[in-house]
Amino acid sequence: MIEQFEKSVKMEKVDLNIHESCGFYCVPEKAAFKCVDNREETDIRFIETKSTYSRIYFVLEGELKFKINKQPVVQKVKAGNFIMVPCNSYMIASVAPGSYYVICEFAEKEPFCPNYSLVDLMHDCEDLTAVPADSSAVLPVKAPIEMFLKSVLMALDEGMQCAHYHNIKKEELFILLCACYTREELCSMFRPLFAYDEDFVQSVLRKYDEGATDAEQLAALLHMPLTSFQRKFKKYFKTSVKQWSLDRKAERMLKDIRQSDLSMSELSEKYQFSSLSYFSNFCKHYFGKTPSDLREEYRNSRK
Repeated sequence: MIEQFEKSVKMEKVDLNIHESCGFYCVPEKAAFKCVDNREETDIRFIETKSTYSRIYFVLEGELKFKINKQPVVQKVKAGNFIMVPCNSYMIASVAPGSYYVICEFAEKEPFCPNYSLVDLMHDCEDLTAVPADSSAVLPVKAPIEMFLKSVLMALDEGMQCAHYHNIKKEELFILLCACYTREELCSMFRPLFAYDEDFVQSVLRKYDEGATDAEQLAALLHMPLTSFQRKFKKYFKTSVKQWSLDRKAERMLKDIRQSDLSMSELSEKYQFSSLSYFSNFCKHYFGKTPSDLREEYRNSRK
């Protein structure tokens, strides 16, 4: 695998002054993507950390061994494979001499795309018991991910530390993960992010699907004090109940706009907008376009 990276065409040298003088230019330590090159090392290197970020380790050459939290098994990740280490995990890792790997850090539960989130993934997967709660599966790096990493490495090699670039590449990575791996594989990798209290998360999703849409309703149905429910919800969903409900409403609405035959008036009524203008303004705020433009754009893309 690594030979392909070594033979990749180098980017032409570019003037980075415009990037380095920008307020969004970030130092390498704070970048979303980092490359760690231990190919000249002759001794095993050890890492011991508790990160506030979740991290995906893509091993391109060599081998890394992970012991995460109190799990009894040491997980080996060889060249051509990757693993996710959830945020707030206590991790001990050993890096074999000659190893070469890329780290992607993400602070929140990233969406795979505007229409599909990690919460949706967990909701869709029926069998979450195959992998221990604090253990993440090791998955192979498939060809599209390999090409993606190649582009990231070329940019990093030329000093591209623009925060916008890193965020865009992070979005691209999650779209590729959703396209290249089954839901079961993705569940097995990302499950530790939700393993702290699956019963709570699943209960919220179930009650929401049954019609409870605000904090008061959800707290009452789960037999919890409102303040305790809101605090716990923010911990696991990383947002407020109000914003989460709006986001899910927007996701369902966008799907209906694109794929249903309902008129705009019917959709406005279905989602309880007082007028078509409010419906249109909501779409402009969330998606940057009117409902008619969104439908036309989607249908043109399917031709």
